[in-house]
Amino acid sequence: MDRCNKIMDNRDYRFYLDKNKTAETGRDFCSHNFEHILAVARLTYLLLIEEGNPFISREIAYAAGLLHDIGRWKEYQSGQDHAELSSELAGPILEEAGFLLSERLLIQKAIAQHRHRSHPHSHRSPLSRALAKADSLSRLCFKCEARAECYKIEQQPHQRRLIY
Repeated sequence: MDRCNKIMDNRDYRFYLDKNKTAETGRDFCSHNFEHILAVARLTYLLLIEEGNPFISREIAYAAGLLHDIGRWKEYQSGQDHAELSSELAGPILEEAGFLLSERLLIQKAIAQHRHRSHPHSHRSPLSRALAKADSLSRLCFKCEARAECYKIEQQPHQRRLIY
C-alpha cells in the first residue's frame, strides 16, 4: 500500500480534498470527505473479492476509491461531471505515486465511469463496476437526517437498512 500512502501524502491530493471541504461547507447532504472516500476504497476492494476478481490488486482498488471524488469541488464551480474531472486530476497523482501507465489508465477509466449515469453504454471493467457500487453502498442513508430532502434516496440501495 506504499503507493496509496504516496497518494495521501501528495500535495495536490490534499489540496483537492480541502477544496471539497470548503465547497461543501454548510451542505446538509452527504459530503465527499476522507471518511467517504476511504469507505469507498474499502468497499471497492471487498466487492472485487466477493465477485471473485482476484486480478485487481488491493492497491489499485484503494487508489481508485481514494481518488474518485477529488474533482467534486470543480463540479460545484463549473457544472462539469466530477467523475470526468476527478479522472483527469488523478493522472498526475497516480504517476507521481509510481503507478504504471496500464494501472493509471485502468484506475482513471474506473473513476471516469463511477457514476451510474456516466457512460451508460460503454464497457465497464470490473473495477469500474465495483467502484460505482461501492460509492452507492458507502452512504448511511438509513440514518441520515437529510433523507427527507434527498433527491437520491430512492436510488440508494441501503435507504432503509445496512447492507455493508
